[in-house]
Amino acid sequence: MTRRLTLLMLVAILATAGTGALLIARERARIEPEVTPPAASGLALVVVRTEHGPLPAVVGTTGFGTTGALVISPRTLLVVPGQGESTVGDALELPPREAATAVGNLLGVWIEDHATIDTGRLEAIANETDGVEIGGDAANGQDVADMLAEPGAGGVSGLQVVLEALMSADVAWAPTDLAEAERPGTVVRALSAAAGSNVATLQADEVASGVFRASPEQVTEALVEAFGGPATEAVPVIVLNGNGVPGIGEAVAERIVPGGFRVAVSQNASDFDHVETLIVVGSPDDVALAERVRDLLGVGSVSVSVGSGIAPVTIVVGKDFTG
Repeated sequence: MTRRLTLLMLVAILATAGTGALLIARERARIEPEVTPPAASGLALVVVRTEHGPLPAVVGTTGFGTTGALVISPRTLLVVPGQGESTVGDALELPPREAATAVGNLLGVWIEDHATIDTGRLEAIANETDGVEIGGDAANGQDVADMLAEPGAGGVSGLQVVLEALMSADVAWAPTDLAEAERPGTVVRALSAAAGSNVATLQADEVASGVFRASPEQVTEALVEAFGGPATEAVPVIVLNGNGVPGIGEAVAERIVPGGFRVAVSQNASDFDHVETLIVVGSPDDVALAERVRDLLGVGSVSVSVGSGIAPVTIVVGKDFTG
């Protein structure tokens, strides 16, 4: 309740700031932003379809010298930019690009590609490939299928074990292994590059029956274990839709997540009449962060106002931002 009241007060204050009443650093607003292009990504979201629902893993590299894979429980909470809080499992029901953006926002790293693989295809690969071992014993396709058929946490653990086995084997991945992919070649390259690499699982704490939340520290630990980094947490940002365009939060995330930010809160502003995007920080010490966000968005004015106590940066998206 306290968190919600804080956000409601912030929305009201920022609505006033939109009129110019509380803008302390308005003179910084007139600097023409230098648009920063998104950083290249070597990550792909690979979703394995099982009888109990989708099981996701992020495969590839974050550019910190290690290629690997990170398995995520579908029951983990995340913020879907433009929609609000949900679970990974629910996010995977969205269109593939939106799902990849949501999972990337959870991790604070950009996920460039996405694909799905059927359990039956992994079963066939295990049968076709010599040297697949699970627990020191030779494993066949049925063993793989049985592990992925476990419900709940069993399936998550099963996917980690299966991926470790396949990455340790001499698997020749091909685009035909993927059920769906916008750019199958790049996903195949990510899977192939991860051969022999480490497979980690994102740890999370149970916050309700069967629902889990990963702390920023747990996310960082998982990224370091799977990919070697980044070892620093993505900067949390509040995104308030002030122009009324549906899904504008996702467009914001696509700009800022590659720059080391993540959407911590995504909801509507008090009204949709904001002409200019406002990037607000609660301290002059954080103005540099706001300027980085402005450069990533390509629009907006930076101001110092009342801090949210939740995130150092708040974006009130105006009509000047079209995605």
